[in-house]
Amino acid sequence: MNAPEFKGQRGVALIVVLILLLIVTLLGLASMHGTLLEERMAGNLYDRSLSFQASERALREAEALVRTGQTDVGQDCTGVTTACPIPDPVTSVLTGCSDCWHDATPADTGDLAAGTPQYYIQRMQQTTTADLLSQGSSAGSTNYGAPGGSTVQANFRIFARSRDPSTDADRALVVLQGNVVRK
Repeated sequence: MNAPEFKGQRGVALIVVLILLLIVTLLGLASMHGTLLEERMAGNLYDRSLSFQASERALREAEALVRTGQTDVGQDCTGVTTACPIPDPVTSVLTGCSDCWHDATPADTGDLAAGTPQYYIQRMQQTTTADLLSQGSSAGSTNYGAPGGSTVQANFRIFARSRDPSTDADRALVVLQGNVVRK
């Protein structure tokens, strides 16, 4: 007996298998790309979280320094004509102020990989409780329960950043601002 002859086959199965293999390879590459992107996003979120915590720690340290009652804390901005610099929102650089940023104490040496957190304190004009309540401009302020004396309070503006921006441009930089009133 002779074997049947298959004259119509020209390798169609090979072409179909190669096309399927190409499709599976493209799907694998697309999923790898998505996974790498998600990993980068998670790393950036972690870095930003560490930077936020470092910046908040510097802000709290500066607030504690202000609340100690020292009179020479921060840059003096109490003059009417004094223009104290505000950090640039992108680079957090202070123009017109040299040596304004002070290093905060990092929580541990592992935090130094992200940089040393820093703070900058501005001492603003003093106010009184009468100023806040607008009792000084009231006609009946002397008659209707106005306080006998007003409490003087010192006002401070604090900027804190997670690191010096000139040290490592690839890391997240978080800048926070807080206002503190010391009575």
